[in-house]
Amino acid sequence: MMRALLTLILIALTLVACFAEREEFVLPQETQTRMWRLTNDSSWRDWANYHIRNCWSPDGRYVCTVRHRQFDMWQDGGVRVRVIDVATGEVIRTFDRANTPRWAHRHNWLFFVQMPEEGGTWNIMRWDLDADSLTQLQGHSSYLGSTDWQDEFIYASRVTLDDGTGMAGAAVPINGGEPIPLELGGQLDGNPSHPRVFTRISNYFEAFKPTRVVFDTDGSNMGVISPTLQQCHQSWSGGGEWYLFGNQPMKGRRWDEPFPSNHHYLSAIMASDICRGARTDRYLIGTGATGPINFADLRSGGGWTVVPEALSYIHDSEYFQYSGDSANYDCDGKGSPDGTKICFVSTYDLRDGPLTHIAAIASEETGPGLHVRSTEGFPEQGRLSIRTEVIGYERKTETTFEGLRRGMYGTGPNNLRTMPAERLKALTDYPSDLRPGTTVTSFDARLIPEKQREGMSVPVRFTRDDWAEPDSPLIWQRRTDVYVAIVRDPDRPWLRRQGDRVELIPGELHFETRGYRILRDGEALGDELLAPGANLQLEPGEYTAVAVEHSGLESPASNALRTDAATTLHLLADAPEDFAWTQDRWLVADAPVDERAAHAAPEAVREIVHRYDGVIHREWYERGELVRRHDLDHDDFAVRRLLYEDGRLARREYHTEASLQTWEDFDADGFITECGYNRNGEPWDQWWFVKGTPVRHWTARGGHHTASADGGGTYMKQGIEWVKVGE
Repeated sequence: MMRALLTLILIALTLVACFAEREEFVLPQETQTRMWRLTNDSSWRDWANYHIRNCWSPDGRYVCTVRHRQFDMWQDGGVRVRVIDVATGEVIRTFDRANTPRWAHRHNWLFFVQMPEEGGTWNIMRWDLDADSLTQLQGHSSYLGSTDWQDEFIYASRVTLDDGTGMAGAAVPINGGEPIPLELGGQLDGNPSHPRVFTRISNYFEAFKPTRVVFDTDGSNMGVISPTLQQCHQSWSGGGEWYLFGNQPMKGRRWDEPFPSNHHYLSAIMASDICRGARTDRYLIGTGATGPINFADLRSGGGWTVVPEALSYIHDSEYFQYSGDSANYDCDGKGSPDGTKICFVSTYDLRDGPLTHIAAIASEETGPGLHVRSTEGFPEQGRLSIRTEVIGYERKTETTFEGLRRGMYGTGPNNLRTMPAERLKALTDYPSDLRPGTTVTSFDARLIPEKQREGMSVPVRFTRDDWAEPDSPLIWQRRTDVYVAIVRDPDRPWLRRQGDRVELIPGELHFETRGYRILRDGEALGDELLAPGANLQLEPGEYTAVAVEHSGLESPASNALRTDAATTLHLLADAPEDFAWTQDRWLVADAPVDERAAHAAPEAVREIVHRYDGVIHREWYERGELVRRHDLDHDDFAVRRLLYEDGRLARREYHTEASLQTWEDFDADGFITECGYNRNGEPWDQWWFVKGTPVRHWTARGGHHTASADGGGTYMKQGIEWVKVGE
């Protein structure tokens, strides 16, 4: 009895140890998203790669991170690569003096560069996680890109060989051999499914010069994929069919269609930094440093917000740029292989850091102070972070912060420091320049806790002789911690009777599936998960199945299947060729008919019906010719709406419930001739094209896509120039 009790205690202690690192909580923002925090020591910068670089292992079980204390990771001898088991939060492996971790596309291989203990050049390393073997590849580089589409090469920049030969970039063979030189280096990113690679070019001023180029895996067949006019954050999609464009409603160019070619709207969902959302083209992610993390489902063109505000930024002062650049605080969201989770980082304590929003403009009518929705969670007195400014307050009520002190530590707009004292006092008592809806967080919650500062030296870049603020609390702003947001449930499997046995067919995406739990009449059959390929003897009863990820997430139950006699359940690894997740349903005057009768009718409707999701597409036909199609989201709302003329696509629209979001018109050859998008129902941005080449652009705001600092207005192509006109 005592031995059994001791065993239970040891099991309990083991579970506590395993799960102690993964903090689970519900995001205290509007979406109430389920969250996991994988790191919680803001004195270190834990970072899970740039948005185009996946941090997830191909099976979704592990996340790779870089940990360091300096803002400039290259000057810190303490840089290390860590691999975290997402199911537990446990760090299963650490590589010291290592950087730029990259997973292979299809194997649990982690690549990184590592400095030898004695110093010298950065070695290119491959760790086979499943075999726990570490191999040094040929060549030396301080920066890695991704693998190629077949996981035969890892791309590297500024490569040198042992004989001193240098290369701008190279494809380094994974299984041994000399690196193959490439003409370009930089952010070399291989398409996950096709033999193409893209990299960035430093050009931001000449309208039709490239900012990104693509080429074949051997460096040949080079072409422009993104001219300056279409500059933005960019990435491959997870299935490799799209080259993605952010900083707008999500757009993309076909992987094998370099510029000039169609620049398609893919979703009504806005994106800043854009990234693949899974190992498929169906899901995309749009993130920013402070704003929302959005998740798009390209099946309908719709999506939803997962994290309303990432809240990740660092305050600068008039004397010093503490943030370095946006790379030090961008949230860099990336989707897991099945698109069930997003890994990202933030400088704010998303679980315990208080958050509110300005509710009203301060005036004589509303009274002095900063009027917010609630001050709950904020200390009785303290400091606030509002945009770029730190604002102190002496007291609070339930809905106001009072006794304000503007522009603390030299933060905030420059005009605060140059305006007349009388005007500054007025804006301090009645901060009418701070508009309703503006986010308010706690500056105190943005600082590294005193306990975590123990033994932490001031970063080197903060100790310059001419530095004017050696005692500023801005020194101690939090570095990034790693979070995981739960986006959706894993896909459900399907049970079907096939001959004299029952088959379990995996869900549509099942890269992350660890195994299956089988239930009879609602009760689980044993504690162990069954892996694909397993067989299970079934007694009479009603059966369902649940898919379980490596992370521990579980799918909803599958369809129920009853068997009245003993039989065998066989768990398949993939869907068989004779199985489909959808079927067609043809209707004439709302009555079911066969396809032949539908094509003969004056008007007919085709519904594409998903086994679990119901109708996901609806098409209208006249005498057998397609005239209109709606792609439906989970609420049966038609987000994407297509119009056809003479059997060809003539117009594509994306709608929100409030208004038309984007539209595109196509010519008879399939080229987009005009497109545009609206904000709040009002025109915001419009383009005209000739065979894929932009020839005219009207914008309400200027910015990324004008290649000009002139702001809003109309621009036109004149030869190779892009010129503002009409003023």
